Amino acid sequence: MAEHSEWHDLSSHCRSSQPGRSICFWVLSILFVALPTGAWAQQLRLTNPISIDRPEEVVELPLDQVTRHLRFSATQVQSLVATDAATKQRIPGQLYSSRPGADPDTLLLLVKLPAKGAMNVLFSLDPAKTPQESMVFGRAIPERKDDFAWENKVVAYRIYGPALEATGEISSGIDVWSKRIPNFVVNSFYKQDHEAAVTHNPALSYHNDNGVGLDSYDVGPSLGCGGTAVWADGKLNVSKNYTFAKILAAGPIRFEFEVSYAPWQAAGRLVTETKRITLDAGSHLNKIVSTFTFDGPALLDLAAGIAIHEGGVPTLPTGRSIAAVWDTPQKLSAGRIATGLVSLPAEQATTTTAANHALMIFKRHSGESFTYFAGSGWSKADMPTQEDWNMYLVRLEELQEHPVASHWTKR
Repeated sequence: MAEHSEWHDLSSHCRSSQPGRSICFWVLSILFVALPTGAWAQQLRLTNPISIDRPEEVVELPLDQVTRHLRFSATQVQSLVATDAATKQRIPGQLYSSRPGADPDTLLLLVKLPAKGAMNVLFSLDPAKTPQESMVFGRAIPERKDDFAWENKVVAYRIYGPALEATGEISSGIDVWSKRIPNFVVNSFYKQDHEAAVTHNPALSYHNDNGVGLDSYDVGPSLGCGGTAVWADGKLNVSKNYTFAKILAAGPIRFEFEVSYAPWQAAGRLVTETKRITLDAGSHLNKIVSTFTFDGPALLDLAAGIAIHEGGVPTLPTGRSIAAVWDTPQKLSAGRIATGLVSLPAEQATTTTAANHALMIFKRHSGESFTYFAGSGWSKADMPTQEDWNMYLVRLEELQEHPVASHWTKR
């Protein structure tokens, strides 16, 4: 127990010594990491419970659980580093708040687990807070009529804002940008399009594939790839463009924002909506939590949808809360754009095709949220066939229903 005694003595000295407190706590951090195996030394074991590979997935751990097992303070946890015990490689991580505006309450880890596989995670402190590579990105685009765009290394999306609405172009649907290489395109695409306008050279537009990808998805007045509406009398009653967007988490492995819409009339009610949209590193699909508020106690049918363009092929697997479209882009040379919706059984969604959309219908009272996943793939990238895309959605549903298990062990 000598190490424990020395730790206690140094800790007491730090608390009583004001001038050297910052140096002492830095030394404490290093000593704590270097402690030999003992009562305080803990590691985390993550286990994949099903026979499906998890090539890249964000695992959520309650932060109070992490600090309790590791005996780190709230200050120390800001420097927390996770490492794969087998490979000694750093695991990308992020402190995250599940409650907008509150302090972080969750540790996110981006892990890879084979079917029925497991990994041990070790933790240490990095007083220098060495930056991690960002795997997600997003921002408001005031220079392009208030677009809001976000992405990870495999997919990119955008929605339309008030400045565009003022021109008469109205859509609350979600747009898709296709890309074939693992990088960010939001800033470069907008820069390209600006140069195309200034130089009057349409070849520079992001509507052309210059080897990276392009925008060849036609949103128009549709729901696009995961927009929402009130479903009534066989019609989609949609809002106008978003009015307000706020970034809640900006990476490095999770991008999340909240977006709201001005009130509109639907099914005889005055309706408002707020969405929280989350995109994790490596995932094709956004997690979307939508909350409608409206007058009266009665239920409304609320829809999430993906557009079916002419020539698009929808698939609604029997017995699953999945809707997929193997869709047609604006340019035939752009191959196929795949879109999809997934919800978990607890959401009690029904799937159907109507009004040129594949839809999921959620019955909700005012203020009751519903959650679904919506996203896209591209035949010229990592979803070459319709079967590949449909299987991706089935696997995602299975992985969501059987999350990674975690427990703490002594080292």
